[in-house]
Amino acid sequence: MRQSTRRAFLGGAAGATLTAVAGCLGSDDNGAGGDSYEVWALDQGTDQIYVYEPTGDDEFQEIASIDVNDDVDEFGQVPHMIDFSSDGEYAAVACTAGARTLVYRTEDRELVANLETGAGSHFAGFTPDDEHIHVDAIGEGAIVRVDADIESEEFEIVDELVIDEAPAFADREDEFPEDDDGVRGRPICHDHANGHSYHTLGPSIDFAGVVVLDYDSFEIDHVFSPAELRTNCGTMASPDEETVYLTAGAPSNHEETGGVGEWYAVDTETTQPIDPETNEPTDEYSAEDVARDTDGYDAHGFWFTDDGDELWILNRETDNGLVVDPETNEVVDEVDDYGPAPDIMWGSPDDEYMFVSLRGPEPLSGDPHAAEGESPGFSVLSVEDREIVTVVEPDEGNEDSDFHGIGVRST
Repeated sequence: MRQSTRRAFLGGAAGATLTAVAGCLGSDDNGAGGDSYEVWALDQGTDQIYVYEPTGDDEFQEIASIDVNDDVDEFGQVPHMIDFSSDGEYAAVACTAGARTLVYRTEDRELVANLETGAGSHFAGFTPDDEHIHVDAIGEGAIVRVDADIESEEFEIVDELVIDEAPAFADREDEFPEDDDGVRGRPICHDHANGHSYHTLGPSIDFAGVVVLDYDSFEIDHVFSPAELRTNCGTMASPDEETVYLTAGAPSNHEETGGVGEWYAVDTETTQPIDPETNEPTDEYSAEDVARDTDGYDAHGFWFTDDGDELWILNRETDNGLVVDPETNEVVDEVDDYGPAPDIMWGSPDDEYMFVSLRGPEPLSGDPHAAEGESPGFSVLSVEDREIVTVVEPDEGNEDSDFHGIGVRST
C-alpha cells in the first residue's frame, strides 16, 4: 500500500515528466577541500537522507539520518538531488514529487527552509557566491530563483524564468519540439562557469538542448538547440571554469533513438562546443559533429577528481564508464563496473574514492529499463584502481529503497 500511495504522488501534474526524469549532477566545490568528510545519500524511494563518514579500511559508518517526511509533515516528497553551499554548511535538497526545495543546516541536520519551488523540482544549486539558489523545476518548465541570506538563515523565492517565454529562447522556439503539454523547454540540471550557468533540457532526449544563463542578471543569453547539442542529462564545469561538460543519454529500448551515450565539451569563453578532432572551439557544427561516445547506454552522472586531473563519466544502463583527461579531452581509461544501475557520482576530497548512487528494484525516476537496480545504496570505487571496494546499503532488503542523489561535504 505504501508503494501505491507514493506512485499516486508521482502521478500528479508533472507525473508524465517525472517518470522520464533523466537526472544528473552539476556542482562547484560544495564544501569539498579537506580530508575529513561526510557522504550524504538520498533515498528517494523512502524519503530518507543518510549521512556516512569513513572509518578506515574502505569502511563507512552511518552517523545520522533525516526523515524528510517528518521535517515537512507530509508524505512522499521524493528527495532527488543535493547541493551544498561553498563552505558545506548548508544543503539544498530538491524534491521532485514534493514540488519543493528543502534547505538543511548540515552541522546539526536541521531544516531551515521549506520552499515551494514548483512541480518536478529536480536540482537546486547554490550560485558560486552563495547569494542565490537556482532550481530546475521540470514540471514548471522554469528556473526558480531563491534569495539565500545564509548569515541570517533566510531563504525566499524571488523570481521565476519560464524557459520558453524567455526572449532568447522564443526567438528560436521552432528549433525545439513541443512535448505533450505544449512545453518546449524543461530544465533538468545545471552547473556554473565563467559567470554563467548551463542548464540542460529534457527530461528525455527527445526534448534536449541547453540554455546558458547569466546568473547575476538572471537572463538567458545563449541557446543550443537539440540539433546543436542534444544533451539532456549531466552538467559539470571544470575546476578552472574554462570548460563545461554535458551528457546525453537514452536507454536501449528508446523508441526513437535506441540507446544513446554521448558527452560534449563546451568552451566557456566563446560558448562554443569543442571539436573532438581538433580539441578547439568550433562555430560550424551539428550535434553529431561534436558528440563523443561514452561506450555505453544512458550516459548520466559524472565528476572531477578533487585535483582536477580526471573527469569520470558513467552509463546508467550498461553500468560502465570512462575516465577523461580534461587537458586534452581524451579518454585515458575505462571503468568496467560502477555497480548495477549507477546514477550520480561524487568524489572524496582526498581523491581516494568515488561514491556512486545505486538505484533500486522499483526506480521512481528514469526509464525502468535502464534505472532498475539490485542493491539500492551507493558503491565506493577506488580512484586509483577504478574498482568497487565496497557497497553500502542503508536499507538493505527494502524493495522501496531507491537511491539517486549523493553528495560529499568536508567537515
